Amino acid sequence: MDITDIKGNIDELKGLLSQSKRPVVRDLLEAEIKRQNGILSTIDKPKPVVAAAKGLPTKKINNYAWDETNKAVKIYITGIKEAGQQIEKVEPTFDSRSVSVMLRGVAGKNHTLTIGNLKGTINVEESSIKTTKTGATITLVKSSPGNWGSLKASKDDKVDEGPKVDKDADPNAGMMSLMKQMYETGDDNMKQMINKTMYESQMKQRNGEGGSGLPDMGDLGAGLDNL
Repeated sequence: MDITDIKGNIDELKGLLSQSKRPVVRDLLEAEIKRQNGILSTIDKPKPVVAAAKGLPTKKINNYAWDETNKAVKIYITGIKEAGQQIEKVEPTFDSRSVSVMLRGVAGKNHTLTIGNLKGTINVEESSIKTTKTGATITLVKSSPGNWGSLKASKDDKVDEGPKVDKDADPNAGMMSLMKQMYETGDDNMKQMINKTMYESQMKQRNGEGGSGLPDMGDLGAGLDNL
């Protein structure tokens, strides 16, 4: 993934935002800018784990196992405690493409694991961690089903960077191209926002109030009358 490309997308999106007048369109652009910034913040930059408790040594976890299903990735941490020993506190930090975990108070030590640059994006709200007899198991729920094949992305992997912005295109055409790309690559909430934008525009045009000035989006407008 090229950080320069993502920063360029953010700059172009901000340029479109400065030209946009309609609140719903501005909401769409702001949502995509936020998403792009989220991707940028997680590339090789996992959130740091909170500092360990004073007085306890901290050991970095280097050995772990992992496997995956179509919907989730599991990371297995073993061998840091014996059956019956307690972990005083479990502190996970999930981001869209990274995970950090601090296991506090394990037989007089803290243990920490940080994995950044994940192969794909994860659902932060649904990801979780639970303790086991000898350690802990982390479950990373994938943002979209599919096979990763590896836990971390390589420099040659193409990770979804969101829609591309053509700075040389006509502003109106560029807006429509952007919205189509956002619809095709976005989640259900993004699709719902775009459908709402097009529906409101069509209704205003029918009522003679003037729409958003957005041209037809073809198949993306299908079914809007049923909203």
